[in-house]
Amino acid sequence: MHEQTLTDERITLTEAAKIAPGRPSTNCLWRWCRRGVMARGGQRVRLQHLRIGGKIFTTLRWLDEFGRQLAEADTQYFDLSETAAQAAAAAEKPIPRRLRRPRALPRASADRRELEEAERELEEAGI
Repeated sequence: MHEQTLTDERITLTEAAKIAPGRPSTNCLWRWCRRGVMARGGQRVRLQHLRIGGKIFTTLRWLDEFGRQLAEADTQYFDLSETAAQAAAAAEKPIPRRLRRPRALPRASADRRELEEAERELEEAGI
């Protein structure tokens, strides 16, 4: 039998949650195993795991690979976005919608706007 390094030692998701950066919950790590995380470019990256009986295990190496794969997928997306922005600027064409950053939601809600409008009407009426 070959000698295992520390990073190949199986650990439970509970143990992995205590070690992972940001201290995600055990349920979060389970979601990473089952559904993965959607990278900015749309691809799904999953945490590699192993089920033995009713327990789920991963390794420190798999946890590290998961983070690296997600970062690489995001880097590819941002590089593509930057390239598209440069090409659009050179051609003076708008950036394709799927490559744009999402717009921030307006801060003022409809209720707030209605309130401001009512206050304006009252002020005009002298009330």
